[in-house]
Amino acid sequence: MDISSGGQKLDTSSQALGWLRDSSSALSDVQELRWRMDEDGYLYLPGFLNRKNVQEVRSQICQILAKEGLLDPARPPIDAMAKPGLKLHFRADIANRPPVKPHLDSLIYGPELMNFFDRFLGQPARHFDYTWLRAVAPGIGTYPHCDVVYMGRGSAQVYTAWIPFGDVPLEVGGLVLMEGSHRNEELRSGYCQLDVDTACANKSATPLTDRGFEKSGAITLKPVDLRERLGYRFLTAEEFQMGDVLIFNIFLVHGSLDNQSPQIRLSTDSRYQPAADSIDERWIGPQPPAHGGTMIKDLIC
Repeated sequence: MDISSGGQKLDTSSQALGWLRDSSSALSDVQELRWRMDEDGYLYLPGFLNRKNVQEVRSQICQILAKEGLLDPARPPIDAMAKPGLKLHFRADIANRPPVKPHLDSLIYGPELMNFFDRFLGQPARHFDYTWLRAVAPGIGTYPHCDVVYMGRGSAQVYTAWIPFGDVPLEVGGLVLMEGSHRNEELRSGYCQLDVDTACANKSATPLTDRGFEKSGAITLKPVDLRERLGYRFLTAEEFQMGDVLIFNIFLVHGSLDNQSPQIRLSTDSRYQPAADSIDERWIGPQPPAHGGTMIKDLIC
């Protein structure tokens, strides 16, 4: 089976594509976990969460999608089969309000993950109050980016936990990382210094587009070209499963494979950092302001 990202076919040779390193055996060794995060930029933890608990939240999400008429009525809602022609990518509204929010929060901000981050950070951790829910219909996935351009106004020690709410074989379009990209000085000193919520006060541009990047915050719409230029490999899993957690830092380039299946790929992105550090105001509070509006900062470009 051919796999693609951003509509571009991926080279599946071992020089261009590899598999994520499983760090579940290192969970009791916090020094090893920290070393791996420094070295790899990520920690892949298969089966970290209880599969049944993940599936219960998945069921709630699927019921909402079914009531909205977004699923194939001939299939059970739990299968998350998209109705023909569906265009869908992001449903943060479902994650951030009842009835899903309390159940989702108890899972992704519950003792398992918060205790993990307390240990990993060596100090009390806190999470962002806003949760990102991806509901990716068949089609193009997420373009390559680093999280720092969306949430870089606070601590530099922000970590993302990507959690699949369904089993995700390659054809469903799981997350893909760019190996070693968190250490790329060109990106760290250029792209990673930018902020999607800034605008040029003196001309019709944003600092992102002014520097040759996408207004959305993506580095490029051609992930294969980016990989070839930087010389890194793509990393993913042959199949992500419910219960898996993939944690990575905000400087690691990542995106997703395209969804070449008939189902909707469900996953969340949640963020964690030291509680004592400053925090990006866009993602906290009872109703986080998120992007745009009063969060836009004007610059002279």
